[in-house]
Formats: sequence, structure tokens, C-alpha cells
Amino acid sequence: MTRRSRFITAAAAVAIGAFLVSGAVDARAQTRSKQIETEAKFVSFDSEQNSISALVVKPGRKVKGMSKLRKGDEAVFQVKPEGSVLTRTTVKLESGTAGSFEDLEPGRRLRIFWIPGEGEIESRFARSISVFVPAEEQGELVN
Repeated sequence: MTRRSRFITAAAAVAIGAFLVSGAVDARAQTRSKQIETEAKFVSFDSEQNSISALVVKPGRKVKGMSKLRKGDEAVFQVKPEGSVLTRTTVKLESGTAGSFEDLEPGRRLRIFWIPGEGEIESRFARSISVFVPAEEQGELVN
């Protein structure tokens, strides 16, 4: 093999390797960027661990590499109570106004929009939490 053909072969191998690595990184980024919606009943907020616990009502879709949430499971979601609106976990009350974790009442139904967390395999990071009244309960409030 000539010097030039070895150079071309080596350059092609590096290019293919870089393409494969970038594909793996893109797949991981896509998994992290897609939010999963889980409906749950609020249990508690742990300000020391920056997490909430909730009882799963509707688990949402499964995330590859994580165990699936099941109805009735108590799940822990990591939260970030402070920071900019782009990085912290937002809480929206049923009136549509912004709230805090202290405003959440045990037993209230929540919609938790989360992504797989950094670090631990089973970590879930809640980006947004909304208190809502399910359709079956809305009629009770109107009557």
C-alpha cells in the first residue's frame, strides 16, 4: 500500500468513527429532550433532597434503559426549585397561576412533565408540574 492510500484509509476510518459517535450522542440527546407526561397524586416534597414523591395514576411512555413506571407505584422526581425559568422546575396551580412546591397538597392530581435525569440510571427530572382537575371531577365542582 502506498503512503497516500494508507492516509486515505486512516482518514476514512476516523470520519466513520466520528459519525458513529455523533449518532450515539444525538440519540441520547433526543431521548433526554423528549418530555414524558405522567399523571400522579402528590405525596410529598423533600426540600433537602430537592425531590417530590407522587403516586402514579397514568405512567406515560417507557424510556429506553429505565424501568417503566406502573400505575400505583410511588415515584420520585428530582426538582430544581430555584433558578431561571429555563432551568428550574415550574409549578402551575389549577387556576393557571405560578406556584411553589409548598402550594401542593397531598392527594392532589398532578401532570408531571419529566425527562431522564443526569447521573443515576433511574433518575427522573421534573421540568414542569401542573395541578389539574380530572374530567370526571370537573362535573362535581360545577354542580
